[in-house]
Amino acid sequence: MKVCIIGAGDAGAIAALQIRRLDREAEINIFSKRTELGCPPCEMPLVLSGTVAHWEELVRGLRTKPFYEKRSINIHLNTEVTDIFRKEKYVVARGQRYDYDKLILALGAIPSLPSFSGLDGRNEFVLSTDMADGVALGNIIPKYDKAAIVGGGFIGLEIAAALESRGYPRVYLLARRDILRAHLDKDMAEILEAVIKENGVELIPHARIENVRTQGQSKRVILSDRELEVDFVFFATGAEPNVELARKAGLSIGETGAIAVNHYLQTSDSDIYAIGDCMENWDVIAGFKRKIQLATNAIRTGYIAGRNIVLNNAIPYEGTTMPFVTKVFGHQIGAVGFTEREAKERGLDVASVRVDTPWLRQRFDGKPAHYKLIADRKTKTLVGGQVISEEIVSGTIDKLAVAIANRMPLQKLVQIDSCYSPHVQEDQIAVPIQRLIDGLG
Repeated sequence: MKVCIIGAGDAGAIAALQIRRLDREAEINIFSKRTELGCPPCEMPLVLSGTVAHWEELVRGLRTKPFYEKRSINIHLNTEVTDIFRKEKYVVARGQRYDYDKLILALGAIPSLPSFSGLDGRNEFVLSTDMADGVALGNIIPKYDKAAIVGGGFIGLEIAAALESRGYPRVYLLARRDILRAHLDKDMAEILEAVIKENGVELIPHARIENVRTQGQSKRVILSDRELEVDFVFFATGAEPNVELARKAGLSIGETGAIAVNHYLQTSDSDIYAIGDCMENWDVIAGFKRKIQLATNAIRTGYIAGRNIVLNNAIPYEGTTMPFVTKVFGHQIGAVGFTEREAKERGLDVASVRVDTPWLRQRFDGKPAHYKLIADRKTKTLVGGQVISEEIVSGTIDKLAVAIANRMPLQKLVQIDSCYSPHVQEDQIAVPIQRLIDGLG
């Protein structure tokens, strides 16, 4: 079997690894137009902040050429695939033909830049899975001390925290809407906003940017009510699925602008699969189409598509619970499922509860946690959860994700056994669950 994979990020890499594990004879070709293998944007702030000393530490294992060579997987860097000929089943890269039996599109996403007037590319930065973006930003950070970050998503927050840790006295965070709006409701976002301000970052919510221009060696960000003078501007304004090659090949593009796939991650051509940031996803709660651009989704869909190619579609993809976690300014922020705002916008009749609770380890310097849970009134099942704490929250988010994916009744969820020791942190998720049950009646 001949398999071509377009895209050498985590999604494509995991797909190739699964194919090789199941088929020792398959001919696998991976193509990337980049000159070197990269890493997810969420890992780059580790180097930018100084937490990780060198970029090379992010490109170990499956992000190195020897990894592929050892497994007889052909990796073609600096090689852009320009055409897909579906009828004849081959792709063209640098003028050369490569035949395939199955093709995987792991095309990723392209950073979106807002259409402000005055942008000229000078001291304006973004992050993508191309590590060159991170290196370029990392090279200028030591030279300056004032920056504006446009965008209130997790990449923007992580860059703000990285600059603060590098001693920047002036960091502006410009958010068009509430911080982490895709993951947090306003009442939870306010907790995070207080943390941001306490750490010396000037948060400018509902910022209306009219112009960005270069003036001498500085950048000026013109707002509706003030002007900011900074050394550089970082744009964390989202990304759009990279679909032009798929569109050119005549594949169906979904309502979200990503490549439409079925439950086996096949596109409108059954011999072509799409995975990761470029595929149209859907949630497991109500089946709404959505874009999910997280490394965990890339790895998960790469695993499924790779195995489905060899095992004749043995594993259906059931959608996502949208689990999310990040850490900024010493606080972990986790979320899963719908926010209360989105649930209501989608027409769900929901109830919610907010609980601030101490950890039982408080006498051992444990930290409190802030919870918000959202449930469907009719089914009495969880549809969303949010947690903020200086303690680890990922275990709680994973537990809630399992509950949401399995449509577990709240009464059953609150009774699940959990381990305990006073020497080990434990979550207090049972408290908000019980309050939510009581509120539903």
